[in-house]
Amino acid sequence: MQEIIKRLLTDLHADYFKPSGFTKERQRFWREIDSVMQEVDFQSSQWNSADSPITFYVKISVGFTDIPMRDGKPALTGAGRIGGLVSDAPAQFDLTPISYDSIRSQLLVFLPQAFSELPKHYDDIRTRAKVGWHTPIPLPETWRA
Repeated sequence: MQEIIKRLLTDLHADYFKPSGFTKERQRFWREIDSVMQEVDFQSSQWNSADSPITFYVKISVGFTDIPMRDGKPALTGAGRIGGLVSDAPAQFDLTPISYDSIRSQLLVFLPQAFSELPKHYDDIRTRAKVGWHTPIPLPETWRA
């Protein structure tokens, strides 16, 4: 069943990530635009088994190359799941041979939507990164000063 997730990531790389300037590394895609680092990580559930669907989550992270963290290296300081950026996106995806085309199509819609929403969160993430804090995307209203 793991082959199906590899196939999905290969297809998404060809159809969306590569044309959008992302580099692929296993289940992770990243790019840098100006001083903004963006990353998408496809995280498989630890509970997956050979005889069930492959459950995975789509985590989107952001960092700034001009804001080094305490160790002096830039870090991805903001992170959240795709559902935090795209309200129609499910919390998780359950991939099977039958659901493959549907999930692929959904992701080809949800990913561009998520990346068009992401800049709206940069100020919150940047402000907190400057003092060394990591930030959930979106930032809960109760965390605002």
